[in-house]
Amino acid sequence: MTPITLKPVITEKSMTMAAKGVYMFDVNPRANKPLIATAVKDQFKVDATQVRILIIKGKVKKFKGVEGQRKDKKRAYVTVKKGQKIAVFEINEEAK
Repeated sequence: MTPITLKPVITEKSMTMAAKGVYMFDVNPRANKPLIATAVKDQFKVDATQVRILIIKGKVKKFKGVEGQRKDKKRAYVTVKKGQKIAVFEINEEAK
């Protein structure tokens, strides 16, 4: 399988979870928990202690009277070891 690309989800909910050591990523729908854990270790140099996955079903939308469906998404919640952080989710105090 090709390398897993992790797309960080930056929302208010994900930032509050990041303060607790849980990080949110959109991942390839064919990825599984062990692949996601190794991808986090390779890309961010942190150890994943837990990986939880949920599938977000695509919404049904109409375009010019024709119904279609958006793609399903797979989202991963990754818990890292205490004391480790992922820099993408850090907020600079100067930016506030």
